[in-house]
Amino acid sequence: MKKIVILLTSFLLLACSADDASVTNEEVTLFVNHYKTTSVLNGTQFLIQENGAIGSDTFQGTAFISNFDFEPGFTYTVSAEKITTKNAGTDATTVSYKVISVNQKEPVSPQTSFEVPIARFVNGVGYVSFVQDVSTNTFFLSGQIEFDCNTLCSNIRAAIQNQEPITGSFTHGVEGTYILQALY
Repeated sequence: MKKIVILLTSFLLLACSADDASVTNEEVTLFVNHYKTTSVLNGTQFLIQENGAIGSDTFQGTAFISNFDFEPGFTYTVSAEKITTKNAGTDATTVSYKVISVNQKEPVSPQTSFEVPIARFVNGVGYVSFVQDVSTNTFFLSGQIEFDCNTLCSNIRAAIQNQEPITGSFTHGVEGTYILQALY
């Protein structure tokens, strides 16, 4: 009986091994936007376009791009290795990117505005605030990106206290900071 239990346990361990994932690698061209946005799962994320989607109005988010030295205020076109892992056991797919080379790095005008969610409802039920307010009136998006709230600090605090969804219109500041221009 002991041998049967050991045999069955061994079979189960082998059947549930980590080797049931398939991994594919391909080289792609990525366009990386000039700012990061907030993300419920990752705090912040890059906004990217891949291959044929470059130049469209549609961006997808990715939390991390390895071997990439991102500087806010610049758009990038890069060659990257796209690693797609499909786990047959869970039917889940993960995609990651690793920069091979930076083909183009272009500055955007400091007056270029962009929108980032500051607080919102997730799936219509859970309220998520991406703002961390340090008592010195220093605000951070997802604890990662410092921003100057200008004259809108009290509006942000009130919206978060009342659990209102808000989005900020920002421009770029110095050393990777954002400057809040408007709330809606």
